[in-house]
Amino acid sequence: MKRQARRKPAARVAARSLCAGRTDMAAMAKPRIRVRADGTIPRGQAALLGFETGRRDAGRRDLSEFSGWNPGLGHAGSAFEREWKAITGRARGLDENNGWINAGLDRRVEAVVGVNIRLSSQPIYELLGRDYEWRMRWTGDVQARFKVWANDIERRCDARKRLSFGAMARLAYLTYARDGEAIAEIRDAKRGLRNTTNVLLIEPERVGTPPGKIEGPDLRNGIAFDRDGAATGAWVRRFHPSDDVATADRDEFDFIPAYGKTGRAKLVHIFNPRRIEQNRGVSRLAEVMVPAKMLDRVDRAEVEAALKSALLSIFIKSPGTTEDIEAALAPANDDIAGDPDPWISAYLGLREKNPVAIQGAQITHLLPGEDVETPPATRPNANYPDFARFVLQKVAGSLGVSYPQISQDWAGINYSSARALLNELWRSFLEDRHYFTQAFLTPIYAAWLEMEVALGDVKVPGGPANFYRNKTAICMAEWIGPGRGSVDPLKEANANNLDTAAGRTSTVETILERGRDPSDVLAEEDWYQTEREKRRGLGPVNHNVKAAAEASEQADADAAAEEAPSTDSRRTREPEAA
Repeated sequence: MKRQARRKPAARVAARSLCAGRTDMAAMAKPRIRVRADGTIPRGQAALLGFETGRRDAGRRDLSEFSGWNPGLGHAGSAFEREWKAITGRARGLDENNGWINAGLDRRVEAVVGVNIRLSSQPIYELLGRDYEWRMRWTGDVQARFKVWANDIERRCDARKRLSFGAMARLAYLTYARDGEAIAEIRDAKRGLRNTTNVLLIEPERVGTPPGKIEGPDLRNGIAFDRDGAATGAWVRRFHPSDDVATADRDEFDFIPAYGKTGRAKLVHIFNPRRIEQNRGVSRLAEVMVPAKMLDRVDRAEVEAALKSALLSIFIKSPGTTEDIEAALAPANDDIAGDPDPWISAYLGLREKNPVAIQGAQITHLLPGEDVETPPATRPNANYPDFARFVLQKVAGSLGVSYPQISQDWAGINYSSARALLNELWRSFLEDRHYFTQAFLTPIYAAWLEMEVALGDVKVPGGPANFYRNKTAICMAEWIGPGRGSVDPLKEANANNLDTAAGRTSTVETILERGRDPSDVLAEEDWYQTEREKRRGLGPVNHNVKAAAEASEQADADAAAEEAPSTDSRRTREPEAA
């Protein structure tokens, strides 16, 4: 007696048939799959069917939450040009046509950079063999020279002679926040200044791969790289690709190296990478474009619907059919001229000559049996404010600003919530300011300073040759942007005084939080104190706000006490005089 063959599971047979390429009906019999009560498949069957389960739910393929969601591990620079053009064009469209996006970008720019960002030179004087006194004298001279160059009346710091340095920094940061990257070329041109340094801002879409160039590891999206992946330069169109005037030269490219022979920066390119091998930037609006566009459409529809509801709209309700109305108003068959019924003609002529109207609203007599209905007003939509708030909160989070800033809805904001909101935003502003200024503005300052040293206008320890040996230590700088602001000035002033007295902060840090230059403020304060004490004989100014307020109250009380006895004495002397 032969041993009965063991029957193979249908699922295993089907899986092996698929692997072998068999497609006959017997082999393709529908397998029976066990499904647990929680919706999962046993591990053995899942492995046979290609749904191998791992230790983590995030790696499973049989969960309904992951159905159709299998993003690939593509290279950071792949398909950049196609996606970048669409994303950047939509970001600029939102900036130009969406009031909330435009306001959010403006709030971000004015808080991070502003329009008058100032240099604060910070050389590492210990490495140069100098003391703090030398540093203060040297930085004062350098900052004064840079201020004159940056605020030149003829705008010669700008290659296009349109903007001051602070205005260029603002425009570059706006481009960086909206488009995802900012690019500038550092040039040299004789324009009547000893320092020939000037800056040319470049639209990001002008950077690309020229025709005839093949992209590879050394050239991606118009950026040239060395073997280690460091950028060595960029190919830049001579004119904008959409410039209809310069049709002959808009496809001509020039290669701009990242650095000159001495290491002086010639091309500045900043973007905030989200991946290690990313070489171009993407707009920070990319994540909120869909909800922002939805809100834009809903907002337009709500405004139009509310406008229509505000107008006086009525319907005429008639018991007759359309055929009855047409028969009543149609011309008679025997009327060759096609005139309607003479009674209707006379009636219409009378109403045309003598209309009945009250403040522009015309009153018309209806036909027998007709009635007037007014549709119910359904606008404004009660759910629209909540929907708009939800979307604007997402947009504000993506832009790095608060919902009240972008919507100007400050209802329900008290001191505690405003203070907490300011603390969160301030950290984000400082982080973005430091990243942008160090990557974009400091290289421009270093190029300007190198020219000043080469001309002999700025002296460095060890001479010009030592500048290149200690370039980083000499060119270190911070940038002073807009101040933090205050919610309750009196409370915050008292808190600053307590922190300064306890050594937790310094006067310089407090001045920087106000957006002022400590050197200017302390110099003014020193002159003011000298003016008060030596020339006018006044005492020093009491900077303790709380103590000053108490002293003022005490002075008022003393003055009142001095007046009180004199009044009593006059009252007591009056009877004696009588």
